[in-house]
Amino acid sequence: MSEELEHEYSMTDENEVSFDKPAPPTEHGENLKALVKQLIKERQYEGVALLFTSANEAPRNVSLLREISIDLYNDVCKDYLTKEVHQKEPELFICAEELLKTMAAHTPPESLLMELLELVEENMFERVFNSALRAMQVVLLRLGDRKAMSLEWALQSIWTRLAMLPEPEYLYVGYDEKEKQLLEQDEDVQNILMHYITLDLFYQPLLSDICSKPRSEKEIFRNCTSASRRNILCCFLVDVMGNPFSLLDLSNRLESKTNTYSLQCARSLVQGVIKCVPDPYFFLSFVETKYRWKLKAKENDGLTGNRIGNRFLSEDDMPLGNLAIFYYLVIAEGIGASHIPRVYNPMYVCEMTIYLAQELLNEKFPALHEKALKLVEKSLTNLANRKIPSIDLDLDIHKDFCKSLCHLVGFSSQTHIRQQGVKVLRQYILSFDDEGKYLILKNLMATVNHQGLCGYLSTIYKDLVAEALKTSSPLPTTFAGQDFRSIFLHNICKLPHGVETDLIENSDKIISTLNALRFIALKDAENRTGFWSFTKDIEENYLSPLRKGLDLSEAHYKGELKKVQEGRDTPIDMEQLKMLDIAVQNDTTGAGVDFQLSRDKKIELLNQNLCTFDLIRSLLGRVCECFDNAPIHELKSDALNT
Repeated sequence: MSEELEHEYSMTDENEVSFDKPAPPTEHGENLKALVKQLIKERQYEGVALLFTSANEAPRNVSLLREISIDLYNDVCKDYLTKEVHQKEPELFICAEELLKTMAAHTPPESLLMELLELVEENMFERVFNSALRAMQVVLLRLGDRKAMSLEWALQSIWTRLAMLPEPEYLYVGYDEKEKQLLEQDEDVQNILMHYITLDLFYQPLLSDICSKPRSEKEIFRNCTSASRRNILCCFLVDVMGNPFSLLDLSNRLESKTNTYSLQCARSLVQGVIKCVPDPYFFLSFVETKYRWKLKAKENDGLTGNRIGNRFLSEDDMPLGNLAIFYYLVIAEGIGASHIPRVYNPMYVCEMTIYLAQELLNEKFPALHEKALKLVEKSLTNLANRKIPSIDLDLDIHKDFCKSLCHLVGFSSQTHIRQQGVKVLRQYILSFDDEGKYLILKNLMATVNHQGLCGYLSTIYKDLVAEALKTSSPLPTTFAGQDFRSIFLHNICKLPHGVETDLIENSDKIISTLNALRFIALKDAENRTGFWSFTKDIEENYLSPLRKGLDLSEAHYKGELKKVQEGRDTPIDMEQLKMLDIAVQNDTTGAGVDFQLSRDKKIELLNQNLCTFDLIRSLLGRVCECFDNAPIHELKSDALNT
């Protein structure tokens, strides 16, 4: 990085003012350097400060700093800005710290900046990080717009340092609502937040300086290819919203009278971005481009290396996942929401947030999944009474999002995320028009492998039909006629393996299906849906195989129960675990999973499954009773015996 910076500083435009390099030390400079070292050796730290602050000595000594700056840095600042010195001789540490800040204000900034970048990346002591940033802030303010790329290199060094911070493992594993309240008690989390608070103190003066100056013709607002300080700092503020910061609890609880340090840092970052770009929704157009069209990187004449011409499209400058966190904070948590222009169509915003949510769902961290769900939930709520047209389902993003959301609902390791995912899934489906709802439900029921979720989808469709039946007008085609028949026969009333279907594994789906059949039979006496036109198909292809499978399964489980009660059962194996419907959770204790169940436990599990069969048989009998009492005599089915 130092070589690249030297090259950057050597390239001076005609209109830029180049800072002079340090002049060779004169006799006066050497004397000043020796005096500083002697005062430090004698522990006269106040004397060192007076050399550069007293009215009589300061002007001459400050002018000599240009000659000896690098020597003083290497011999004094670098040697004494260490954790060991801070612990044993804090006065010496403070002396070196103040000397570094004085040098930053008066010596050639180019050479000192390179030394500071090295100090930030290599010294892991947090107090040294603070000292380096204080000096770096002064240097960057002096450089101003003359060397905008110097700001980018400085911010890259800071981000490198942040990425090296130790992180608690549970941030990646996930945490529940109670654990959220204890996050900031962890030492590693406190260390992360301390660095972000220090970072805030560092960039705020720079941000004020950048935004206080009028933009020149070369720095037109929204000139996305410009390597201006405004664009560089804006990209950095979005970038540092990534891991590990994004894994913290960033909830903005309106009912709480206090703010967490995490939320305070998040609010500061968002406000910084909005100060650079007053329209928070400005980046939404780049979301669409980055995700949907997958633009190839193009070389940008004005930037270093191979870049996409637009800085905001570059994953190096503004990663899509980090941008998703920015919009989570703006939309879901309402930070900076007052700055959002009212001209944006909520439908457009919702579509873009689905792209962002999908980016977060592609990650493997539960904390990001939760933020994705909140982002989509808020965006769908903002639609109010607007309905997403079914034609939008032609976009691949909806297919990807449904697949990811269903997988999250079925298999997330966090219970509260699964529960929240179910609510968001229902809200998402109901946000479409009637045709869109039908297409989503039909396709999900055909592709989802989680039987409990399939049962839930069946219930959603049943509820939609029930709502439609309350009206006196003709039913939509998606809730009557051929569409209604198709989804019931091919998706809802379906046993995966016929008579041999595992009824315990599919019990949720079966119970939901039987409830739906009974409900439609009772509520649609006028056959508005066309339900009574294909009840015979339901009897032959679903109810009859279900009854036979129920008889076989019940006999098998009763036989197993008798063996266990008589002590003739064999040691349990994995096949029996599946038969007993035991959900083996991830072992977090390190002790392994105990597969040796007691006899009482085996009896309890077998009886639970037999109770499930009783429930299914009871519902099956009620459905058959409804079919026997069909309102249209010609469509009555043959009597079904239970």
